[in-house]
Amino acid sequence: MNPPKIVLCLLLALLSVVSGFSQRTGDAVFKAGDKVNFIGNSITHSGGFHNDVLLYYATRFPQANIMFYNSGISGDNANDILRRIDEDILPRQATWSVIMAGMNDVNRALYAPARQGEAGLEEQKRQAIQNYRNHLDKVLQKLSQTGTTIILQKPTIYDQTAELSSENLVGVNDALGQCASIVDELAKKYNTYVVDYWSFMNETNQRLQQKDPKATIISIDRVHPWGTGSLIMAYQFLKETGAPSTVSAVELEKNTVKKCTNCEVSALKANKQGMSFKMKSESLPFPLAQEPQTTRALSLVPLVEQLNREMLQINKLKKGRYALSIDGTFIATLGSDDLARGVNLALYHNTPQYQQALKVKELAASYRAVQQQLRDIKWVQYRHLPKGLWNTDIAQVEAHITERLDFLNTSNGRKYAEAKKFYDNYLQLKPEEAALEAKLQELNKTIYSINKPAEHEYRLTALPQMPDKDIMYFGLNQAGAEFGKNQPGEHLVDYAYPTTRQLDYMQEKGFSLIRFAFKWERIQRSLHGELHQGELSRMKAVVEAARLRNQWVLLDLHNYGRRKVNGASAIIGSPDLPVAAVADLWGRLAHEFKEYDNIWGYGLMNEPHDMLPSTPWFNIAQACISAIRESDQKTTIVVGGDEWSGASRWLSVSDNLKDLQDPSDNLVFEAHLYFDADGSGTYRQSYEQEGGSPETGVERAKPFVEWLQKHNLKGFVGEYGIPDSDERWFVTLDNLMRYLQQNGVGGTYWAAGPWWGKHFMAVEPREGKDQPQMKVLEKYTVAKPAKKKKN
Repeated sequence: MNPPKIVLCLLLALLSVVSGFSQRTGDAVFKAGDKVNFIGNSITHSGGFHNDVLLYYATRFPQANIMFYNSGISGDNANDILRRIDEDILPRQATWSVIMAGMNDVNRALYAPARQGEAGLEEQKRQAIQNYRNHLDKVLQKLSQTGTTIILQKPTIYDQTAELSSENLVGVNDALGQCASIVDELAKKYNTYVVDYWSFMNETNQRLQQKDPKATIISIDRVHPWGTGSLIMAYQFLKETGAPSTVSAVELEKNTVKKCTNCEVSALKANKQGMSFKMKSESLPFPLAQEPQTTRALSLVPLVEQLNREMLQINKLKKGRYALSIDGTFIATLGSDDLARGVNLALYHNTPQYQQALKVKELAASYRAVQQQLRDIKWVQYRHLPKGLWNTDIAQVEAHITERLDFLNTSNGRKYAEAKKFYDNYLQLKPEEAALEAKLQELNKTIYSINKPAEHEYRLTALPQMPDKDIMYFGLNQAGAEFGKNQPGEHLVDYAYPTTRQLDYMQEKGFSLIRFAFKWERIQRSLHGELHQGELSRMKAVVEAARLRNQWVLLDLHNYGRRKVNGASAIIGSPDLPVAAVADLWGRLAHEFKEYDNIWGYGLMNEPHDMLPSTPWFNIAQACISAIRESDQKTTIVVGGDEWSGASRWLSVSDNLKDLQDPSDNLVFEAHLYFDADGSGTYRQSYEQEGGSPETGVERAKPFVEWLQKHNLKGFVGEYGIPDSDERWFVTLDNLMRYLQQNGVGGTYWAAGPWWGKHFMAVEPREGKDQPQMKVLEKYTVAKPAKKKKN
């Protein structure tokens, strides 16, 4: 902030001393019971940035009961604000008036490239800036007479540097810089607070464009900071108005509470097996949307570090890994070193307190939607209706609108369609205006009734050390969650997830690796949508149960390079199923599973085949790798081969996969092989008719294994299986597994799990008895590490 920032800092410092440095409502600019009115143009009208400010206060200060109002109107300049101030703004009787103008004041049309050099143009530009100064001055005069406290916001930026398709009105952003300087002048004159968007957003945008000249924190129109820019604005507003960073901070050591900021701890018990305690915080974490625009914003500004710290620090734990659960829900596995440094629980979206905050976020979104409806009413009134019709009988308004639409329908068809849309909206909303105002009050009351933090029970349980991840393992595919033609279908009717009994059986047999199949259509019901919480919980329950048994899990997206879209199968890369969709899925999955220390790998796709020539599997795999690494830089990524991942045809269909780029250099390549004549695993004929031999498996594996050795890569055979009816196949299987073991290549047998039923390849025990294939499989649990070739 400018000189007023000194006043703010002194105020905050004084409040800190008075409150003994504990976080209370007094630590923030807005206080309990305040009314905060955001005034401005379309950027305010849309409500994005100040709705995030509302959400921050509703979660950080649950007792404050602050009312936030939207007084933005799309297209407004400072003079428009002045004209409506008495009727539209002052009646709110706001404690705080937060104002921003400038984007429309500079008259962007004056900067059209075709007009440059036009006589008198520079004087018009100068006059526009002078008008901004004069009109904003008069607005501030009006506001200051009411006793409201003013926060002046410098305008946001116009992006005249990004390589975008929209016309570039060079000079607009410089004019906005002049407006920013005028804000400084007026702030001194009226002794107001200032939030500087213009400087900060320019700096942030420049950093982004150093890496990608086509990127922007603004939208493609160069004007509106939706999404990424909106969250950056909220961050800047909160930071410059002194918003505190701490949700809560607790430091424990054995049976002692060394520090507890903004929280209370009780029932602390510590022993060699871990620790348990109860804690009640005074705040909830600030919930953030899980979407690409939010991710980009968080990569550009330290919002989490500076505004969302829910810290758990535990000293002097016995070295090792611990399972953290809250209210019986598994949250994450954490290392003793991580806990000693401090873990930010606000990063974990599965905590009960974060889930509670998400409910507050949903209500805040509803609050924003009602505000927008109210502003849409005002926009039509101020922009399109004579003042005499604002509060008259709706029939008179409808008659005026009908006349106006008839004129547009004959004179300008494009404007007619646009006008009819917002006029129809007005006719629907206007009679409900009073009810919408009441709904706004009710929503605010509900927000401040469900946002009160509860006491939670925390438990840390020491975990046995996971087996060495650098060793390649043998294990089993657990079939079931990929079953069923109905998508998404019904759980336990069309499909099922592995059970603890299945995991116990694997543990009994000495297997440390599970290939865990799941379906895209179930975990993400709509493209680019949120992950389905029910399916995600089921998947996580399997992973957590496996961790308690020291078992590695390979997540296997079992979709063959396709998924159903609107009921029809679509190939990745087709118009209905862009590559970005599957990359988005893996980005979200990596975010959810990156903290689980028993995820052996992310299996990008089971048996991709017949991909589009315009979108080869290589390109799709690379997009998924890049998306995962944005969130998770540690976990192994398992890349299946093209054309059904066939091991014997690897050189002809999958040789190019060696050129995939992983910044973490942690890829494993997955091949599949079966021993029947066509390699399909259907075994329709007898051993002789299928051309079986003791060496069939080895011969089919060799091209893949030798390719791995040649290029010094790691490999894995994700599927192989044999019928239970002819013991000669057992010899073939035994020889294959011995060959893989000797060459450091692991694998998982297809398949286990009760949903595989009495299939001839199934190895789920029946009536308590092992299937005959198990006598071969249980001989092989670990593959010898492959020797690295020297480059």
